Amino acid sequence: MSEWPFSCALTAEQEAQLETYAVELGRVNRQFNLVSRKDERMLRDHHVGHCLALAHRAIAPGTRVVDWGTGGGLPAVVLAILFPEVQILGVDSNQKKTRSVDLFVRRLGLKNAGSWHGRAEQFDGPTNNLSVSRATAPLALLWSWHERVAATPRSDLDQQYWQDGLLCLKGGDLEAEIAELKASRPHLILERIPLSPLTADPFFATKEIIHVAQGS
Repeated sequence: MSEWPFSCALTAEQEAQLETYAVELGRVNRQFNLVSRKDERMLRDHHVGHCLALAHRAIAPGTRVVDWGTGGGLPAVVLAILFPEVQILGVDSNQKKTRSVDLFVRRLGLKNAGSWHGRAEQFDGPTNNLSVSRATAPLALLWSWHERVAATPRSDLDQQYWQDGLLCLKGGDLEAEIAELKASRPHLILERIPLSPLTADPFFATKEIIHVAQGS
């Protein structure tokens, strides 16, 4: 197998789980359309591999994460593989997608991930430290989902970890949705991390990580 588009330290077990997930995602996708059919050929690198960018920083052990609009488990399943001491819940209104996540979790032997079927606005699961999303909704809407179920932000996290808040994989022109978020929540701190310096793959040239956290 070729290298992943973003480098991160992987054990042999994690490497095998990621490769298995990519294969299983492709197989199930032919039944349930979890990702666009036109993207199937690059599913490994441009979908599963994209989520590896979130390992730019670690997620602290004990963190509770909710993935809004998880689809086929992107990035929920990938993060569960990378950070086994983190609890991750994938939320989606499409039951075929949440059932697919549960299938992948069973086949990969993951003990720290699951799914919740329903609309984000109606989520009634446990409070969470970190919300994640991959191209699901505008930032202002994602933040409204996060703050409704957010635990009190932790103030003692080391800087090697993502701080509590919202963590997104986004692409394209984000100025309008960033302005919308700042207009409605001026106290928030927003960080933008372009992916192009982190990979040689030109596919990611206009993509970035957006991290949003509570200000003081």
